[in-house]
Amino acid sequence: MRLEKSPEPQFIILLLLVSFASVGAVLFTPALPSIRSFFDLSVGETQLTITSYLLGYALGQLPYGPLANRYGRKTTLYIGISLSIVGSLLCALSAPFESFGLLVSARFLQALGACVGLKISFTMIADVYNQVDATKKISRIMMAFAIMPGMAVAIGGWMTALFNWESCFYFLAMFGVFILWLARRLPETAKSLDLHALQFFSLVRGYKETFKNKRLVTSGFMMGLGSAVIYVFATKAPFIGIDLIGLTPDVFGNYNLIPLIGMLLGALLAAKLAGRFSLLTLLLMGIVGSFVFSCIMLVPFVAGAVSVWSLFLPIVFIYLAESLVFANISAFGLSHATNKSNGSAILNFINLSTTVVAVLLLEFIYPESALLMPLSFIVFFAIIFVLWLRLKKLDASTEFNNSLRR
Repeated sequence: MRLEKSPEPQFIILLLLVSFASVGAVLFTPALPSIRSFFDLSVGETQLTITSYLLGYALGQLPYGPLANRYGRKTTLYIGISLSIVGSLLCALSAPFESFGLLVSARFLQALGACVGLKISFTMIADVYNQVDATKKISRIMMAFAIMPGMAVAIGGWMTALFNWESCFYFLAMFGVFILWLARRLPETAKSLDLHALQFFSLVRGYKETFKNKRLVTSGFMMGLGSAVIYVFATKAPFIGIDLIGLTPDVFGNYNLIPLIGMLLGALLAAKLAGRFSLLTLLLMGIVGSFVFSCIMLVPFVAGAVSVWSLFLPIVFIYLAESLVFANISAFGLSHATNKSNGSAILNFINLSTTVVAVLLLEFIYPESALLMPLSFIVFFAIIFVLWLRLKKLDASTEFNNSLRR
């Protein structure tokens, strides 16, 4: 079913949509020590509220691709955002019911809905723009990952200090209603609707073909390890800042505004450099920079000199360098996907599944250790470099085959 050509989606709405799930992931993190005390849990058990969210975030990528192909981008947005609002309210209700199981389950549901923002935003960009323009748009949209999550943690700190931990989830429900209202103002960017997109064999065939795309799959793993850095910091920093350093939740939230400087500058830098260097060169610059600053962060942790500045200052530079990776790897992966909707679904599924595995592993490996955080960053960026070498090899192979055809 063919549709008329759509206008470009409004940039400011895409900014908020792409950060919708990340806001839900981290806004409540200053309340993690309070949640641990309320339910009488260990640090590792409390971190299940992050892991269950990431699991829903990952699995939610797969159904939204076919849904967006069958019913359009906007209808799919309405479904996901509404589901997230319900999940947020159930999270808040886990307090009066005194059920940690309800909180963990509701976090999964909340993420299952919220992830539609990232999925559909990337799909809309791929629908409308070519590779270079898409890279520039995604680079600018990465500013949402700088501004919104940092502000969200600050808001979560204030809410926890002024009211209680469950107020964070009431706030997220209201934020979801606002995002739902904004989504109505977006154009429909799907060029056609696939009436058979939800048929089982069509689903299997579409995703099977997409998984054969080596560039896209490798790009997804690289994104996942980069995302793991962000979520490991979101998971461990509250316990380091509040329990180890002695910050109050609101002060900890205020300090979380510092890392957004790195992501904001990194997003601007990525947009500025897009088109001036090859994507592989920009990726290498981001990987090397992230690895070096992770090593610098490790030094005071090894020396036992953990402070506010050894926690928050190095992460500014890690996020700055990592922004070059995020902005370029997503555009690189999607540029080689024929079906943009399925491509972005698989890209983000691999991305977030990798993040879930990484965060879960760290929960089992001595979750009380602060030193584990910078060490894990170094390992993640080392693996990303190995994957970059694979991308370079794939790119060289394609160039060679093209030269033979000529």
